[in-house]
Amino acid sequence: MVTRRRAIALVAGLLLGAGGLGVAHVLTSASRHRAGTAGVAPATPAPIISVAPTPAPTPEPVSHAGLRVKVPEVGIDLPLVDGDGYNAPLYKAAHYPGTTWPGEGGRSVIYAHARVGMFGPLFGARVGEHIEVAGPDGAVQRYVIAQYYPRWPVTDLRWLRGGDHEEIVLVTCTTYNYNDPRIIAVGEPQ
Repeated sequence: MVTRRRAIALVAGLLLGAGGLGVAHVLTSASRHRAGTAGVAPATPAPIISVAPTPAPTPEPVSHAGLRVKVPEVGIDLPLVDGDGYNAPLYKAAHYPGTTWPGEGGRSVIYAHARVGMFGPLFGARVGEHIEVAGPDGAVQRYVIAQYYPRWPVTDLRWLRGGDHEEIVLVTCTTYNYNDPRIIAVGEPQ
């Protein structure tokens, strides 16, 4: 009886102290010990070979340097830069963060000050006029103004949400008061 208890204690100790060894290996070693093969070293388990998944390639960042936004009928022609959604740089049009860039298949929001030489001429824009986004390589994306809102409420943010198709939204203010309405011109691909 004492021998059986010692054997059980030995197996339990081996199981607890086996660490990375599998239960089958420990039990096999214990049965070999009982069978009188104590002088033979137990077989070492083969390591499990696993191959780490290859990470997906990171796409190269697309450069938007050198883009220009134009509304030829009203004389707008500005460089297009990354915007922060709050500050409007002088004599540049800014891309609203979180919206797609023109040509990427979604809603692109572009904003600038309502000044002469900037988006001020949007006060005179009309449905049917053209918006162009020209790249430094000469490629041009063309849009037609399909919707024009001269006094869009500043609290209505629907134009900042993602769109389900390619369009460009030009935005400027109507006064120096941040809470006053905005001018919105929505261009659809030509």
